[in-house]
Amino acid sequence: TRCQSKMVHVALFVPNLIGYARIVLLFICYFTALRDWKVATVCYVLSFAGDLFDGWAARKFDQSSTFGYVLDMVTDRCATTGLISILCGLYPRWIPTLLAFQMLDLGSHWYHVYSTSTEAGHHKDREALADRNVVIRAFYGVYPFFAYLCVGAEFTWIALYVLHHAPDLALGPLTLRAVTIFFLAPACFLKNFVNIAQFLSAAQNLALRDMEARAERDAEVAKRTRSARKKVR
Repeated sequence: TRCQSKMVHVALFVPNLIGYARIVLLFICYFTALRDWKVATVCYVLSFAGDLFDGWAARKFDQSSTFGYVLDMVTDRCATTGLISILCGLYPRWIPTLLAFQMLDLGSHWYHVYSTSTEAGHHKDREALADRNVVIRAFYGVYPFFAYLCVGAEFTWIALYVLHHAPDLALGPLTLRAVTIFFLAPACFLKNFVNIAQFLSAAQNLALRDMEARAERDAEVAKRTRSARKKVR
């Protein structure tokens, strides 16, 4: 049918094809993670880089879509979750901390995306963030800050994976361990602070909307009750 042909067409948009390639790279990464750390690292980094290009392609070819929006978000969250799960096996003493970061990442993003998409649209739009706290507005509104936290947080997990296999990796006097401690880790901790603020903001938004909906429902019930009483009289 015509609708089905349109659906297939959207599924074959350039940014969505990039999204599929990202998923394939992630599967290769996870399949090789305990066998060949170099291949796994390259595949993960390439998949992460694809997140930049799919957004560019969507704007370049005017191929933004709800399908692609959800595909991108699900791929991002699954990618990070998968990598942190691998780290749990490599750093068993850190499992509680790693799982806390993992759950915070998933929970805060899904709360935020649901609360914005069901009310005002895209989770990064200025209109959707107008009533959110200052931390969230600064995070999504100041792109250099947004980029540093997102890239820094993701590369913290990548660096921890690489350091397990190559603890002395360095480029001249610059060691990966030092870069991780002084540049990447601060971004990761700040990103998770933002995740907490994001979760609280979205939870408050949903709770307030529930209260408003209940108040409207109770007012409607009270109105119908008064109307029924008048008819009885």
